Amino acid sequence: MPAEQWFNDYAGAVYSYILMQVRNRHTAEELTQETFMKVVEKVHQFEGKAAAKTWIFRIAYTTTMNHYRKKHPLTHYLDRELPLLGTQPSSEETAILSEQEAEFYEALRRLRKSHQQVIMLRHIQGFSTKDTAAILGSSEGKVKMSLKRALDAFKSELEKGGMSRDTLHRR
Repeated sequence: MPAEQWFNDYAGAVYSYILMQVRNRHTAEELTQETFMKVVEKVHQFEGKAAAKTWIFRIAYTTTMNHYRKKHPLTHYLDRELPLLGTQPSSEETAILSEQEAEFYEALRRLRKSHQQVIMLRHIQGFSTKDTAAILGSSEGKVKMSLKRALDAFKSELEKGGMSRDTLHRR
């Protein structure tokens, strides 16, 4: 069954994508599981017009947005929890990198949801403009414009937090 193989191939990427949005491991696990339950239920609807990964991420996107619709949006927006992405500080350098990573994700969190989505899909998950448009249910032109605006806003947020292009490239 293709859904089983898709789970093996894409579950980690889907979990990572959802975790960046919800910033709670338990919720991300539940939403990932829900996403793949929907994949199994709807596998017969997959027409192959887009890559399987794109189709699955569209389901993950919709599942996550439905989660927010059920939950009061201010509760999520004011939540300060950040993901602990393998950080185990053991030296001053690790502490500095962890601080930079936290600021990076905090700056991303401060962006509008639409800007977060386009940055996560294009630059973090590595989807093409066409696939990002398919996932978001948008046009390629709108994705390109949104990405430009999102990156400008993201740069501004990073600078507000004291980060510069040089700071990010030292990693």
